[in-house]
Amino acid sequence: MNYLYGLLLGLMEGLGELLPLCGRGHLQAVKEYGLLPAAFLENEGLEVLLRLGALLAVVLVFHKAIWGMIAGFCSMIAGLFKGTFKWRKATRYQRMAVYLLLSTLPLLAAGLLRQKVDYTAMVSGNLLFTGFMMLLSGGLLFIGDHSECKNWQIADMKPSHSIKLGLFQAFATLPGVSRSGITLSMAMNMGFDREAALEFSFMMSLPFLGSELFRAETLSALGALEWSVAAVAAAAAVISGIGAILLMKYAVAKDRLFWPTIYCAAAGIAVVVLGIL
Repeated sequence: MNYLYGLLLGLMEGLGELLPLCGRGHLQAVKEYGLLPAAFLENEGLEVLLRLGALLAVVLVFHKAIWGMIAGFCSMIAGLFKGTFKWRKATRYQRMAVYLLLSTLPLLAAGLLRQKVDYTAMVSGNLLFTGFMMLLSGGLLFIGDHSECKNWQIADMKPSHSIKLGLFQAFATLPGVSRSGITLSMAMNMGFDREAALEFSFMMSLPFLGSELFRAETLSALGALEWSVAAVAAAAAVISGIGAILLMKYAVAKDRLFWPTIYCAAAGIAVVVLGIL
């Protein structure tokens, strides 16, 4: 049975984190009603491992773009020292690397704020709040899906665009807000091409998920679980995460964000009702 619990948590992490389905909102409802053993739900080490599994899924699918950003950023730094780099001649990946760094600034600010005031803990046990945030995610998906597309690409991005998207991502630290959904929908609302918006949204997930590396010491909490069970959970997060990314690529290519929108709205209503009851 433990393997089944691990598998379910891995699926919830991979699908919920990388599909615009408000995965944390579902997890909050599961915690509230004790649908899975507390040994799994309250194990911080397992939580970190699952987040790293979702991160690995992004790296595996977008490895070419990630390597392009790393190589481009290094060559840009070298060009700056040599005095040969010109921003107007920057490559697509060099621009993406710079804008990704800019989009991370609001997330860093949110992390510093949480050290002073843990605002997420204040609302983490409130199902009504979580449900309303899931409804908000569905509404933002609807707005993004029906926004006018100006076919902007990464080359058309401005610093203000990346910082705005970073602010929306920082907002996704609240339970019930879909990180992938809010960044994707707002990028489309700004006028970016759907595929460019999707790619940059997943690039933004790298620092968001990678921040768990700073909690690596909590992996020691995994001692309360069998390592084989933790491995099953992590593998499920990686595999389901890859599937989620490929599914989103297909949905965006076919202009089909209707069902994720409806799902977020329906799930939000269900969680609100549970919160009232």
